[in-house]
Parts: sequence; structure tokens; C-alpha cells
Amino acid sequence: MSDTRNKLLKAGSALKTLSWWLILGILYSIDLVQHPLYTENQNTKFLHAAAKTGQGFLEHDWMANTLDPLPLFSFLVESLYRMGTIEVVYILFPVLSAVFLYAMTGIADHLFGLKRHPAGVWLFLAVLFLEYKNIQLGFGTQYLLGHYFQPCVFGVFILLSIERFLAGKSLWASAWLALAAAFHPAYMPSALLIQGSYTAVTLYRQKKITGEALLPLLLFISLSAPLVIRYKLLFAPTSPAILSEALTILSEQRIATHTKVRNWLNYEDYIGMALIAMAMVTARKTLLFRVMLPLASLILVTVPFLFFYSWPELEVLTPWRTSVVLLPLAWAILGGWLIVKLYPLFEKQRIAVLAAKSTAVITIAITTGLHLPVQLKMFSGYAKAPEIAVMTFARHHTVSGDLWLVPTRKTEFEKVRMQGGIPVLVNWKTHPYKDLEIIEWYRRNRLAESFYRQACKAEGALTLRKIAALYGVNHVILDAETPLRACPEAKVIFRDSHYVAIKLPGSWSAVRKKTSLNDRDNRRTKTVL
Repeated sequence: MSDTRNKLLKAGSALKTLSWWLILGILYSIDLVQHPLYTENQNTKFLHAAAKTGQGFLEHDWMANTLDPLPLFSFLVESLYRMGTIEVVYILFPVLSAVFLYAMTGIADHLFGLKRHPAGVWLFLAVLFLEYKNIQLGFGTQYLLGHYFQPCVFGVFILLSIERFLAGKSLWASAWLALAAAFHPAYMPSALLIQGSYTAVTLYRQKKITGEALLPLLLFISLSAPLVIRYKLLFAPTSPAILSEALTILSEQRIATHTKVRNWLNYEDYIGMALIAMAMVTARKTLLFRVMLPLASLILVTVPFLFFYSWPELEVLTPWRTSVVLLPLAWAILGGWLIVKLYPLFEKQRIAVLAAKSTAVITIAITTGLHLPVQLKMFSGYAKAPEIAVMTFARHHTVSGDLWLVPTRKTEFEKVRMQGGIPVLVNWKTHPYKDLEIIEWYRRNRLAESFYRQACKAEGALTLRKIAALYGVNHVILDAETPLRACPEAKVIFRDSHYVAIKLPGSWSAVRKKTSLNDRDNRRTKTVL
């Protein structure tokens, strides 16, 4: 009977602890100001899953039929769509935020005994809430958590992996590490370096080859190998010349803000590098130093080299992405060390302990409270955005076989696919990863941009005819003030003070669309996002 009671007590205690971490995760997601569906990268990362599950007419969208670089993430999102619960991502983001807070606190505790003092954890959490932006914002405009659910957020599993390794749970450490890379393959280089560090550290401590060193390594390899093999097979270069052209497009055009060191390196990055260096000096006698060293060395070598020399093949790998792991670790080290050093000031005075804990709780409450109105405004403003009216019209008037041309560089129209299940020719934000597909994507963008630069002037009308003939575009969205004199055959089907939508003559398109009356009557029987 006593054993049953003890088990119930332990289960109740674990549930209470879990609830506290989830509450903190929710508060932290407000601190980060979680954005609404569909924001920025979600319009790219959710696309394959949305098309597979019959959202609108996205199965006819060219981009949705390119090779999917995120199979595990797409599977998760696809499952949510099939269950009709895509809004669960609003819960998953706070859950992953809670994992971040838990891992950071655990790392600081393993290094400095943070939890020995009742106020220690609360003070540390207050630091994380105060520095929510700087802690997770890496070099090259890379970040860990950001503002919404997307593949990069699973990088919190890397921190959880490190926390488990410091706790002596090597198998769990390797499993979480492999899972992070599986959800976001861009983490694979970091994961390989970290797993190498785990193995090297264990071998050094054991002084011989043991199961303790090999089993976690084998687990990591077995979990990661399918992903690596798939990527190598599906995304293999078509030819050296084609690969070089595609990588140059990505490096110098599409993601130059991430890839070109001269574009992103600024004083904030120098401060971040200094923090990492200080933290590594502080933790130089710990296991964590050995984990951080390869990650920091990669930045130390590649950033100066790529500052002076251009190498697209290396630039697109953004080796400084390791900073999104290093910077949180630096804050865990420096924050934990500082708080432990402050222990003598209040550890023997009950009133001082109470004051420290109260200050921490109030700090968390204030930072969350200040961001709550911003969070609410974000959602209300999203629904009232100027482009929503024309996208709503497009959603209700799109039939099978329709293809829309939208302003490619306007961030407002990044969500047009996901908001209404509307197939579009192309946009700048959402790009493929296979070399030939990258080149085709770039070609489409150049044609579309050529048209929008000239709008419906004589030259623009010729370009629009070419686009319609090549790809079957039959609807176009333009700014409301765009003159339509050069496109007299086009029919205006929507207009407001912000945008105008036109329908192109069927004769412009080489692909004849045979839409039956039954199709039109049932145009919205498909699931619309």
C-alpha cells in the first residue's frame, strides 16, 4: 500500500513540475510574441504538407511539387492537417519554449548547482525572460526560437541533448540530438560536431573503447543515416555546373542576408562572440567546454575566411548557425555563474531570499505583461491587413486549373498560398532546394519581376502574355493604381483601394483549362485553409 502511495506521490509531483514548466513556456512564448498563422517561413515549411492533404488547390502549385527537404517536419504538419488541428502549432510553440527553459536551467544547474538555492532558479529564469531576444538570436540573422512554430525551433532539442549529456544520460543525449537534426537538417553539421564531442569526451574519460561510448554513437548514426542518405540521393547534383549556378543563386541572391558575412556581420555579432569567449573561459574545466569548442572553432575559421573570399558551396551551409546553440549556452554559463556568486548575499537571510524570489517573479510578470498587448495586436492586425480582402476574393473564386500571379517580393503575399489554398506561379520567399528546381524558380521570379516592374505598360503586357503562354497563369493581382490600358483584354474581377485582380483571356494561355459547371458549383468542396 505504501509503495502505491509513494508512486502516486511521485506521479503527482512530476505532473506538478511539468505543469509549471508548461506555464512558463506559455509565458515565454508571449514574451517572444508568437505570430499568427501563416507567418513568413510557415508559408514555405507548411506547403508540402498542405498540398498533400488537399488544402485548396495547392496540389496544382509547382512549388508544392518540388522535392521536400523536411520530410519529418512535413509529416508532423501533414498529420495535423489530416486531423483538422493545424492550430495545435500555437500549443507546440510554447511546449518547445518550455523545453528551452528547462534545458537552459538544467545546464546551469549541472555546471554550478543552481538549484541548491530556492531563489536561484527563479533568478536565472528572470534573466532568460529579460534577455529573450539576445539569448536565441545567432549570427547571420539565424535564430533558435524566433516568433512562431517552424523547423528551427526544434533546435531546443540540441540544448536538451547537452543537458542530458551533462546529466550522464548519453543515450538520451544522442536521441534528442538526432531528433533535432531530423526535424531541421540544417542542424546536421552542428549535431555531427556535438556527437563527435560526446564520443571523444567519453572515450577520453574511459581510456578505452566501451559500450558507454559506442552505443550512443551507434544510436545517433542509426537515427540520422536515413535522413542523410535520402538527402544525398534526392538532392544529388545534376551536374557540377548546374549545382554551382543554383548555389550561386541562393548565396548571392535569395539568402544573401544569411550567407554573405559582409552583409550580416555587425557590432552585435562581435558582442555575441565576446560573450561566447567569456563563457568558454568560465567553463574551461567542464565537459561543456569540450562540447562548445568544435562549434566555436567552426565559426572562428569560416567567418574570417568567407569575409574575404566567396565560396557559395560553403556559404549556403551557413556554418555560423552553430551560434544559435553557442549563445544560449553562453548565457546559461554566465547567468548561472553570476547567480551562484550572489548566493552569499542572501542565502542566510530569509527576507533576502524572499526578496530575490519576489523580484524574479515580478520581473517575469512584467516582461510578459508588457508583451501581451503586442501579442494580441499582432493577431488582430493580421486579420485586418489590406491584402486580406483580395486574398479572400481569390480564395472564393479559384477553381481547379487556375494559376495566380502575385507580387513576388511583397511580404504581404507570402501567405497567399496558405491562406486560401491558391496556386501561384512563384514568390521570392519560398524557394526549392534541388539544383534544377532552384534555377527554374529563379527563372520564374525574373519573369514575374520583369512584368511587375513594367506593370501593364506595353512591354509588361508582352511579358504577361509570355508568362501566361509558358505557365498557364490566368489571374493577376496588381496594385490598385496600376494602369491597365496596355491590357484591354484583361477583365477586372476585383478592386479595392489597395489592390486589383484581373482575369486574363483564355487565348493567352497555351494550356486550355476545361472547367465544367460541376467544378464551379463544387469549387469550395475541398478543404480550404
